[in-house]
Amino acid sequence: MKYLLLIILMLTIIPIVTAIDSCDLSETCEIPEPENLTIQQENVLNKHAEDSLCMVYFYGDGCAKCSETEKLLEEIENKYGDQIYIEKLELYHNLKNYQMYNEYCGLQNIPLNQRGVPLMLVNDEYFMGASSIKENLEKEIDGLLKSGDFHCPLDGQMNCHNVQGNGDSNPINPDFKEEKVTWALVLFTGLIDGVNPCAFAVLIFLLTFLVSVSSNRKRMMKAGTAYIFSVYVVYFLAGLGIFSVIQLSGASSLIVKIAAIVAILAGLINIKDYFWYGKGFSLAIPESKKKIIEAWTYKANIPAAIVLGFLVSMFELPCTGGVYLAILAMLASTVTKMQAVIYLLVYNAMFVLPLLVILYAVRYGMKAEHIENFRNSKKKTMRLVLGLILVLLGLGLLLGWF
Repeated sequence: MKYLLLIILMLTIIPIVTAIDSCDLSETCEIPEPENLTIQQENVLNKHAEDSLCMVYFYGDGCAKCSETEKLLEEIENKYGDQIYIEKLELYHNLKNYQMYNEYCGLQNIPLNQRGVPLMLVNDEYFMGASSIKENLEKEIDGLLKSGDFHCPLDGQMNCHNVQGNGDSNPINPDFKEEKVTWALVLFTGLIDGVNPCAFAVLIFLLTFLVSVSSNRKRMMKAGTAYIFSVYVVYFLAGLGIFSVIQLSGASSLIVKIAAIVAILAGLINIKDYFWYGKGFSLAIPESKKKIIEAWTYKANIPAAIVLGFLVSMFELPCTGGVYLAILAMLASTVTKMQAVIYLLVYNAMFVLPLLVILYAVRYGMKAEHIENFRNSKKKTMRLVLGLILVLLGLGLLLGWF
């Protein structure tokens, strides 16, 4: 029962993590899931006088509060002339601006549920919401112009002065490069991620036990399908949650590098296991968790198979997550959430495809024991192939091959 409650809790938390931030509409407009979001960005920052006060204004097309603020900004620009410069960045339809906004909010420790637009950045201050901008902006400008002590509000992340954008750079992260996510890459990595001994072993153990206690193939197919479906759903939801966290953090380029290093390390461990299996650290389900998995396997019913799929996914995710994390980081920097959902649905279909092949092979007469013997005989080779692919994927991410 406690594991069923755990599943319910997870299914409750993930939508919260992936949800678009809510906000007080009396002050700000919420940031919806952008449609037709593009990574193109023309004239990131226009040239302007070195001695002018640079401000950065985030807004969204169609945001009522932003429209209200625009009128105020026109008045302020007319009043102060060349003394100030306001860089206006639309983030409903621009992925880079959206990421820049979230990275700034993250650096300022603005809670997710308090983020909204319009947002005005001035020196070391920020004003979020139409009322806050109206009440504080002019006073802040007057004080800074009088003191002459002002700088770019995004100092250290971009230089507001004399920068001309060309659509290929990201001012908040000059090292940003567009990762190339292709269907071939998604299909291949999903399949490679799915060819892991951990999930194979549990499914084969489950099928072997079901066949030993009953000759009912229909029952075996139901339990096997429930197990695979559970693995699919858990992996998909975990990926969607991680994708949202990465995209909101605005640090997808950094996370790609981290994922690349993780993939290389995981690959080297797998290659080590080909030559010296059992010596040192190995990527496998912890021994302490195997008893829990066996206990649920012996229940041999559909609810138990669902719980089993959840447990196996959670226990093996740290072992097999190197590839997944790399793909998620690449997706977070290049596609919208709706596009990512499609990619993840396909990726995880490829992830469970080997399990489905095993299930139907047993269904049509192949003995589970024979599959298990084959798995054991080829386990080291599988680890070597997986290790080499992980190393190549990691190097490809670091060197910009993908």
